[in-house]
Amino acid sequence: MKSLHVKLNEVTKSLALRCHFEPNGDSLWCDIADKNLLLQLAEILKTMNARVCMITAYEKGDEHELVYHFDLDGVMLNLKLHITDKSVPSITPLFKSADWTERELSEIYGIAILNHPNPKRLFLDESIKESVLEEYYSLSSAMSGKVSQELWSKVKAEEGVNRG
Repeated sequence: MKSLHVKLNEVTKSLALRCHFEPNGDSLWCDIADKNLLLQLAEILKTMNARVCMITAYEKGDEHELVYHFDLDGVMLNLKLHITDKSVPSITPLFKSADWTERELSEIYGIAILNHPNPKRLFLDESIKESVLEEYYSLSSAMSGKVSQELWSKVKAEEGVNRG
């Protein structure tokens, strides 16, 4: 594993990435400021026989943080990419295992996955507008108070029947 750490350090330094290993040494975290660097690093990881495990995302206002999680001989390499324009290049041409996760990012977060070989939706029907998942409806506004009261009355009535 030590030689793998040395090799990863060499790669990340050559690309001028800010990275750190977790104290136990089995996870490396790198911040990527440039989307083109993501592709460059993905190409290098492909030659090292890395595997994409998952891509996670979270919103920060109008911006997003994406974390690409790669397994490389038991070491988790986590590449954190900050995006401001809701677009990112696809790594699916290099890693087929990124296909569904990238399509989920597109469908759920509205992130454009550039040059994805199969950009069709996974879950939502094509007839549903793209931004539907961005809409928020609280349960209380979706249900009137009367419906809630009727449901609660039925629960209380059944509770009395079951006790008696």
